Amino acid sequence: MKKEHVITISALLICWQIAASAVHNDILIPYPATVLMTFVSILTTASSYLYIFRTVTLVLEGFLLSLICALICSILSDSFPVFRRLFEPIQVILKTIPNVSYIIMALIWLGAEGAVSAVSFMILFPVFFANFQTAMDQEGAHQKDAACLYEETFWMKLRYKTLPQLYPSILQTGRTAASLGLKVGVMAEILGQVKQGIGKQLYLAKIFLDTSSLLAWTLVLILLSVLFDQLFKLLINYQKKEEFQA
Repeated sequence: MKKEHVITISALLICWQIAASAVHNDILIPYPATVLMTFVSILTTASSYLYIFRTVTLVLEGFLLSLICALICSILSDSFPVFRRLFEPIQVILKTIPNVSYIIMALIWLGAEGAVSAVSFMILFPVFFANFQTAMDQEGAHQKDAACLYEETFWMKLRYKTLPQLYPSILQTGRTAASLGLKVGVMAEILGQVKQGIGKQLYLAKIFLDTSSLLAWTLVLILLSVLFDQLFKLLINYQKKEEFQA
């Protein structure tokens, strides 16, 4: 952790401690020490990992499905201009529908459990597709002209040019989409009142006015986001190292 990060976090904790002391009400602002003890209690309870695993699994289902579908649609859009023109209205619709509308529709159609993956997919698909399309459009005109000089099948182009070209964008977009997927997935869990998951624990904390648990589970979400971010960061650095050595 960088020195500047330590300073920022320390300042926030001091402000939090001052605010908690001034209010002196655990329902409104619990003390940092109380939240930390609740956080440790969560991490040392076996059932907590079941809730975390359930939420992460549902979000990853939507994440992977949106990634695969966006790859397919972006490749088809780049290879067949007619498909791109046909898909443009759908792309606009997906980008403009409010997130809460996605959640409500998914809850009606799929129920609480199915809604989490579906909402993650519907929110993340436009993000992946837009970034993949931008990456493919950035190919220089001279590269396209050079490609026209050589006969190559669709599958050869896909394997040797398109997928390697999109790989950096997959990692960069995935890094952002992982955290976004967690946020919208947990929101869908709360609104759908799933039986198991982080969203269920946040909902129970709200019902019982347990602000310490609310903040502790929020810290769990932050920790998960940081872990996903660091994982993608490692992959990005490894990919850059491979390019440099090549």
